[in-house]
Amino acid sequence: MNMKFSAPCIFGLEGLCANELRYLGVENVNAENGRVTFTGDWSTLALANINSRYAERMLILLDEFNAHSFDELFEGVKAIPWENYIGISEAFPVKGRCLDSDLMSVPNCQKIVKKAVADRLSQKYMLPWFDETGAPHQIQFLILHNKVS
Repeated sequence: MNMKFSAPCIFGLEGLCANELRYLGVENVNAENGRVTFTGDWSTLALANINSRYAERMLILLDEFNAHSFDELFEGVKAIPWENYIGISEAFPVKGRCLDSDLMSVPNCQKIVKKAVADRLSQKYMLPWFDETGAPHQIQFLILHNKVS
């Protein structure tokens, strides 16, 4: 299963992080502002996570889309197949960052993302309410120049 990953890192270390991943044999490495993206499977993720000295963490990049309004943010997040990653009783706390975008209120964006994920899971699992008593799956978002990741 080929997935896209994101390795956030300190601004200025993107090139070093990208070269490190290329040295490990990781494919489609692309250095961006504050992060490096790459593709691979679960073993690629484990290899990068264990061996990277420059990345802060490794994230699964589920989707990227533009959003200039809370409605666009809600619909974009709801379109992601969350049921493939979050089980029926698992917790899904949300945190994120907004930089130089129309949507700059992080607390409001967190609420919208949480509501969109809950709405999607509610429809898929046919449940009106989630206990969130299981294992946590941290959802992180970045809205940079109106592009949501």
